[in-house]
Amino acid sequence: MSREFSKISPKVWRSRRFRALPSDDARYLLMFLLTSEHQTSAGCFRMPDAYAAADLGWQTDRMQAARQHLVEGGLLAFDSVTDEYFVTGWFGHNKPMNSSHQKSIVRVVSELESDAVREIAEAELQPALIPSTVETLNGSRLGTSSYMTRRAS
Repeated sequence: MSREFSKISPKVWRSRRFRALPSDDARYLLMFLLTSEHQTSAGCFRMPDAYAAADLGWQTDRMQAARQHLVEGGLLAFDSVTDEYFVTGWFGHNKPMNSSHQKSIVRVVSELESDAVREIAEAELQPALIPSTVETLNGSRLGTSSYMTRRAS
């Protein structure tokens, strides 16, 4: 599910983690990941390296080096086996707006193939959930059921 916009706090420019990144490439890549058409309303998506490099106009190794800086800096979760990304801190600025939006976000997160990326996204999503809509369709509560586990193929 693509989205029309995402919220990026102007405080990003003062963020210690952002400023501590060792290169402008890493900072530029983060901005790309926050705003690219691949991004979803859940802050996570699948994007092969060749797509990212082509979109950026970079060689693949340049993109991979910048991505590694983001992972090491705690700004990105990435799984090289599934090519899935989650921009950490996403739900701090892009919380669910209503119950329909929340259901859509939960679905996108639950469909991630990568257990590692999905678990990070789930952990960050849980506190951002709209309290009155945490009940699932099957009556289970998020975090105490298989609600946010990957759907069976």
